Amino acid sequence: MGGADTEAIARNVFAEIARRFPSLQMVETHDDPVEISITMPVQPGLSHKVWLCLQNRDELGFSVGHFYIEFFPCTKPDRVEKYTDAVIGFLSGRYRVLEHHRGTKCYWAQLQKPEGDRWRAVANWATLWIPFWLRKTTKELRNV
Repeated sequence: MGGADTEAIARNVFAEIARRFPSLQMVETHDDPVEISITMPVQPGLSHKVWLCLQNRDELGFSVGHFYIEFFPCTKPDRVEKYTDAVIGFLSGRYRVLEHHRGTKCYWAQLQKPEGDRWRAVANWATLWIPFWLRKTTKELRNV
């Protein structure tokens, strides 16, 4: 599938997100080194900046805080469904991002959804460099 087809898929996904959250501003930036770059700044109804993108021709990206995840290839409907669920889950306030820090360095972040009285990881981001000697803390990012 060509780049134009994957761009159409991504634009349809972003349009669906915009349709579900019509009061949220989505700003497309054409200078970023990706095919499509959309920023949702902090605004009424959104507690944290969110970045959505299409990159490497077939990867849908989602970022909030230190959390970043790609869903690919976007030509697979189940990947598009999981991506859409992750973004809408966070924007709706149902899902949260839990960042794990050592000192000021985030080394792991999870997108989590509620399951009964607990939280279950939907997706993970991690870095290889962890300053083990620093104190552990967590930070919750949630759109409330």
